[in-house]
Amino acid sequence: MDDSETIIRHTITAHGDANHGRRDRSIAWPALHLARDIGPRPAGSSGERKAARFVERELRKLGLDVVNQRFRVPSTTAGSKAIAHFVLLAGAALFTLHRHLSYALVLVGFFSLMLENYGRSPFAWLSAHPQSENVVARIRPVKEPELKLVLVAHLDSHRAGSHDRPEATGLSRGFSLLDFLCQATVFTVFTLAYGGFLLSMDAQKLDFLWKLGLFACIPVFASLVVQVKRALSEKASPGGNFNASGVALLLELANHFSRRQPQRAELWLAFTGASEINGRGVRNLVRHHRKDLRDAYFLVLQGVGRGFPTCTRREGRLIGFRVNRRLERLARHIIDSHAHYSAGLTKNRKSLGEAFQLLSRGYRAITICGVERGHTSRHREKKKDDHMSLDPRSLRLALDFTRSLVEAADHGGLTRNRPRAFRR
Repeated sequence: MDDSETIIRHTITAHGDANHGRRDRSIAWPALHLARDIGPRPAGSSGERKAARFVERELRKLGLDVVNQRFRVPSTTAGSKAIAHFVLLAGAALFTLHRHLSYALVLVGFFSLMLENYGRSPFAWLSAHPQSENVVARIRPVKEPELKLVLVAHLDSHRAGSHDRPEATGLSRGFSLLDFLCQATVFTVFTLAYGGFLLSMDAQKLDFLWKLGLFACIPVFASLVVQVKRALSEKASPGGNFNASGVALLLELANHFSRRQPQRAELWLAFTGASEINGRGVRNLVRHHRKDLRDAYFLVLQGVGRGFPTCTRREGRLIGFRVNRRLERLARHIIDSHAHYSAGLTKNRKSLGEAFQLLSRGYRAITICGVERGHTSRHREKKKDDHMSLDPRSLRLALDFTRSLVEAADHGGLTRNRPRAFRR
């Protein structure tokens, strides 16, 4: 969609600045307000709180009861990753001085880094803990509820990377893979070296294994420098596509279903905070409503402001989690029905989003996002992910797609006794 910026500029010019009361009441105007007027919204920041107040006002205008859930979160997970890298490197460096302590540090560092790859940050408690919050509302069905459907969109924006070029993004992902492979190599080599030490291996062989492990530590040290730099950086993206677009879409769905109540599905509208901090917002949501949401279905709206709508069928970087089969089956049915303006199913191996946090804890979830020219995260963590990165046409397609998915679920698409239209 090469002319998306022209459309956005026309929208802004036609409707004026939001601060002067001439707001674009289209589906895109909440995203424009969040990305342009409020700006960067990192977890626990004043920008995130302003976004929460804005969403709360809009929901109350629709006559919905709003619940605020406040909680403390680490300001960043980069510090935890930096500490895990440092522990691994310290263990490698101490091998000739104290082999027992060295291997213990290598062991702790490697498994801490593995936890980081699965969205758990064991050293996050060492950083500052500002306050974040969720904004939650419910829409009850006309009839007795048969299922609960939770629509999730995060309010915060991600920290901006140090580059905006697509080729640099590819190099960054390649370096992340190299970093992980070197971490595994360091752990394997020092396991062999420590085992050899316990079995009285020849000193020259131990020295060779130590030097080999130190050589594998070079990319790990470079990654440590990157994580320290990121932990000290306070810059954040304006979050136009990630995730002002998801918030705008969810507000539009709230407007639609508050006027046309679903028949059998109880809708939860969850605007979550601190998604960048290992999905702390959605984790706090399910922890506070453990009994109510144990059997619920979660639709996570993220990055729907560009490209064609799609659903993920697997989440995770290393060993991914497959989405709920009923959600996947229903998504395939909607994709087949919207073949001309949907992008099929895809895999999310690039980020540990909120759907990953839910799936890894046994909940039923799927992500709805946008695909543009084969990339699901073209502007993710970029400085230029501002209001100009939004495409109103993509938002409209995502709205139709998500609304069709919700209405199909409301008409029995997720129940055991599905209507004939949803049988395969």
